[in-house]
Amino acid sequence: MADPETISRDFVHLHVHTDYSMLDGCSRIDRLMERACDMNMRAVAITDHGNLFGLFDFWNEAKQRSKGDVKLKPLLGCELYLVWDHALTDKPDRREHKYFHMGVLARNFKGYQNLTKLVSDAHVRGLHYKPRTDLEQLAKHADGLIGFSGCLQGVIPQALLRGDYEAARKACGKFVEIFGRENFVIELMDHGLEEQKRIIADLLKLAGEFQLRVVATNDVHYVDAGDSVAHDAMLCIQTGARLADERRMRYSATEFYLKSEAEMLRVFGEVPESIKNTVAIAEMCDVKLPVGQNNYPVYIFSEGVKPKASDKIDEILDGYEQLKNGLLVSAGKPGDFVIEAEKRKAMRANGSYLLEQVKAGLKERYAVDYDDPKAWKDEKIPGVGKTSPAELCRRVDYEMGVIAGTGFVDYFLIVWDFIDWARRHDIPVGPGRGSGAGSIVAYCLKITDIDPIRFGLLFERFLNPERVSAPDFDIDFCMRRRDEVVGYVRKKYGEDRVANIITFGTFGAKMVVRDLARIRDLPFIETNRLAKLVPDDINISLEDALKKSNELREEVAINPQAASIIETGRVIEGMVRNSGKHACGMIIADRPLTDIIPVTMQEGDLTTQYAKDPVEKLGLLKMDFLGLKTLTIIDDAQKLVRKHRRQADFDIEKLGFDDAKTFALLNEAKTIGVFQLESGGMQSLCRKFRISAIDEIVALIALYRPGPMQFIGDYIKGKDDPTFVKYAHPLLEKVAKETYGILVYQEQVMEAARVIAGYTLGGADMLRRAMGKKIREEMEQQRSIFIEGAKTTNNIDKKKAEEIFATLEKFAEYGFNKSHSAAYAILSYRTAYLKANYPVEFMAAVLTSEQGNADKLAEFMGEVEALGMKALGPDVNQSDTDFTPVIKDNAIRFGLGAIKGVGEQAARNIVAEREKNGPYKDFGDFVGRLGEFDLNSRTLDCLVRAGAFDFTGEDRRHLVDSIESVRRHFAGERKERASGQGSLFDMLGAEDAGAARPTDLVLRKSEKMPKLEMLNSEKALLGFYLSGHPLADYHGLDEAIATLTVTPDRIELDKKERHTVRVCGIVGALEKKISKKDNRPWALFTVASRSVTIPVMMFSEAYDAAAQIKDGELPLLMDGSHVIVDARLNFREERGEWSLSAHAITPLRRAPGLIKKILFALKPGPDAGDFLEKIVAHTRKVDGTTIVQVGFIQPDGRVLVAEAARGMTTRFDTETYGTFGRHPACAGVQIEPIAPTQAPQRKYGPRA
Repeated sequence: MADPETISRDFVHLHVHTDYSMLDGCSRIDRLMERACDMNMRAVAITDHGNLFGLFDFWNEAKQRSKGDVKLKPLLGCELYLVWDHALTDKPDRREHKYFHMGVLARNFKGYQNLTKLVSDAHVRGLHYKPRTDLEQLAKHADGLIGFSGCLQGVIPQALLRGDYEAARKACGKFVEIFGRENFVIELMDHGLEEQKRIIADLLKLAGEFQLRVVATNDVHYVDAGDSVAHDAMLCIQTGARLADERRMRYSATEFYLKSEAEMLRVFGEVPESIKNTVAIAEMCDVKLPVGQNNYPVYIFSEGVKPKASDKIDEILDGYEQLKNGLLVSAGKPGDFVIEAEKRKAMRANGSYLLEQVKAGLKERYAVDYDDPKAWKDEKIPGVGKTSPAELCRRVDYEMGVIAGTGFVDYFLIVWDFIDWARRHDIPVGPGRGSGAGSIVAYCLKITDIDPIRFGLLFERFLNPERVSAPDFDIDFCMRRRDEVVGYVRKKYGEDRVANIITFGTFGAKMVVRDLARIRDLPFIETNRLAKLVPDDINISLEDALKKSNELREEVAINPQAASIIETGRVIEGMVRNSGKHACGMIIADRPLTDIIPVTMQEGDLTTQYAKDPVEKLGLLKMDFLGLKTLTIIDDAQKLVRKHRRQADFDIEKLGFDDAKTFALLNEAKTIGVFQLESGGMQSLCRKFRISAIDEIVALIALYRPGPMQFIGDYIKGKDDPTFVKYAHPLLEKVAKETYGILVYQEQVMEAARVIAGYTLGGADMLRRAMGKKIREEMEQQRSIFIEGAKTTNNIDKKKAEEIFATLEKFAEYGFNKSHSAAYAILSYRTAYLKANYPVEFMAAVLTSEQGNADKLAEFMGEVEALGMKALGPDVNQSDTDFTPVIKDNAIRFGLGAIKGVGEQAARNIVAEREKNGPYKDFGDFVGRLGEFDLNSRTLDCLVRAGAFDFTGEDRRHLVDSIESVRRHFAGERKERASGQGSLFDMLGAEDAGAARPTDLVLRKSEKMPKLEMLNSEKALLGFYLSGHPLADYHGLDEAIATLTVTPDRIELDKKERHTVRVCGIVGALEKKISKKDNRPWALFTVASRSVTIPVMMFSEAYDAAAQIKDGELPLLMDGSHVIVDARLNFREERGEWSLSAHAITPLRRAPGLIKKILFALKPGPDAGDFLEKIVAHTRKVDGTTIVQVGFIQPDGRVLVAEAARGMTTRFDTETYGTFGRHPACAGVQIEPIAPTQAPQRKYGPRA
């Protein structure tokens, strides 16, 4: 029985902030609604600060809860930021008063539309610290709105607080003029604040004078009274403050919760009408949002195009009617489906135009003429399986019927149009991803580039006539030019009708623990420890974490701080933390967006205020415009092939999928830079799969995911041994033969249901969805249909049918969309093809794609070296803006635009001047010719230090020292020419001037640039060392004793285990920190090996030890030191990254001491004897524990260890090791290092 104290039938909350009042509102919508229902409230409002982000979710949640006797009306509104005493175009200083607060509610749909326009304009035009509106906009959009005088920050309350009743009166009069007497309300608040009590009498006086209603409101910021602690914590998270800060932002009362009617009466009992009037206001409001309404745009034809309707489209629509009626009859319903005449008429012109484009594509793709009667004869098409022209034409008719019958003709035309525009403007387009690749119509329109016949893809997986939902093409464009396509769509359909889709970040369990620990000033180590007690499960709640983790429960039981964090965190988790822009989601409407939804600005782009699901439910067309770096790489590589190989017609999209070199490269796991196949796990699988067809790449991509990975072993065994393959029923062989008995793809589950139980493919898609969602009622229904169908279709008994159903259910849980996997596989193949056949051009394109990312550049440069290519430094006479191949030298030239501090425009200017007027003679000639582009000293310094002028023979130090004097010289020349005076060089002959000009200007007084400075400059400006390496003096020992030489994601490691590893390299980015727990130092730094830079943490115990170690006279732990680091490697789920925690550090010069065993492989010949004499002499002279072996390379490549050389031990220093490694007889060295030291067990002190 409900508590009478909480029953609130005669009071409604009209001023409520949800968590979409980001980091201020602490009322999660589901909890808010639950509490309102518990209190038996008739209605509740949403009035978030300056936005409508949560409006649809709030409305929808209220509607979902309004069932049976429960009726909860959602009141839709906003607390606006109102400019009063200055123009919206003014941008006052932050310290000046910028805006007031004002609440508004929508009475009807017109009011909702005006609300969206008001708030949208505030975000688009009025944003200055806050999204602001003004009186002009308010008056323009007041129709259908109810206005409120507001909280203490309102115009009227602020005037009263100043003691200026006349100003308050004028403001009140203005609002009455704007809204009308019936639609402007005086708002009373009392949270125990003295300022609120002080103005209540004057507010009542104004209400009497203007004959206005008064309403009592509580400025709700959290649901329950006890949530004030969580709200206070959220304010700290918002402002970056600590709970202990004396002067931080905080609410001075704890009354901002969802109070009951009884509680409000205790506050406003002397003004009872203020309580009852809240219900009257709620009754004035009734907004129905247009859910399910189709607001898709109509395709806009290009100028001069006038589509003609054809009778063929009527035949196709007739076919769709027959299809629908057949489905209805089979479901036991009347077959009375008819497309309305008006709809049919509307479809004819655009449908006919779409069909014409499809027919043209059918001829291009399959050489089938749809209009030729011969095409309808059942003749096999070479290379397309058993498909005949007639089957292709019938499939076109079927798909066109479904597309037209479901009303998606314009959708297809819109997508076709902007993809066609992109292709005509040489913007690379992806082959298509997602289920859209199953459509032959899409393939013929070149929306996709995946032959659905060749790959066995299903249209019903994309657009199911038995359960119609909006189709969704995910379209990839070149990352560099994606925005051009978006710009085309905006221009064609209207800037106010196209927008990005907003996204919202929420507090996850681990994140909220970290945030709450931080505002309590807990040390980083303690914060990290508490967060790690929360299991790594995706989207886990703190409640579930407490159930799953014994450690967390124990911690909460004995640690008051932890208990408080978890208790507060349970209130905050799941709340909205921030907003952003969807990476690719866009919407297009048939009218201005603000007629339907509110918009905002994100990163300079018009963006919806509602997330993806609400905008789709409101009938807006969603499309994904993805920017894919891989397409940019492929396009750049193609252009380089055409230019440098003189293969003008090279087009990778026209190639087949049968290149032997490509498969060889994949099977050797040389997949760095290959789309989707780069990781260590994928490299390992490529070796095991022994790929010989693109279909195996499709399967590999589908299988390499959590879940289906369990079937990889069976797949490989089935491929190796056909007798291993088993089928649940012989009929399944033709379905699962290509994947060796495993149902890898969702499409196979659908085909299996069709073959075994007679499902239509549309019905099979519904079965697949039911199996994926695991909804019991649906599953039981489908199980019955399947068993009956198996009996009717193939006379399969119930027991066997249930076994097959269970098999399908198991695979459906993990099955991958084959269309999606095929699209990825095509890109994987194309990148692998380029790497196998045009490695220099491909790697140049890969490097160009990573300009500005020093770590990635270094990693890919390592791959360049591994492939046997040379890396050539930048050169103003040889380099382009980007990386370029030098085919004859099997090398890649560094691009000028990739030099840090130079920039793309400066690089383009350098190249353009060179192409126009010839190579630069020397440094002075360069500065003189580029003067008009005003290359500054910083740019010149970067070019010199990067080696771009090494062709002159001048030392880099001398050129750096000469920059200012050379620039001054040519600036003076230009000034003289501008004034009409000739310079000395002008008076000389051209030949003499050219000879005298530059070299005389270079200063050569200083010492030459030291090697280390030169290398460090290269590293800083290019991202890697080019003319040498600081670790070269270790002769490869640094790599030989390291156990981690690549980033952890490049190798297969169990993410649930902790691993002990050793890294060797150069210390950089050292940051010394102080622990807030015990004031002890700790550090963050990086270790850069020859190919990769790895971040490392070193906590206090290890840091104390490291601080005592010196390398010569200098501390070991400092930037530039050469070190060996033993560390613990573990995966941090909350960040999705690997983390290294160092526990031991030593100088790299001690590397030889970590050699456990060394094998020298010798080439046969006269030098071998000399080597043996010297190594034996060394082992006799120098004692040590390193085991030395010597072997001889045999003709078959094996190394045979010499018995006479067994049992030798010694020790090396780096120089001696290098001497033996460089000996003419030595072909290679194999080292077995001593294992890294294990981390000591950490013992935590008393818990805070």
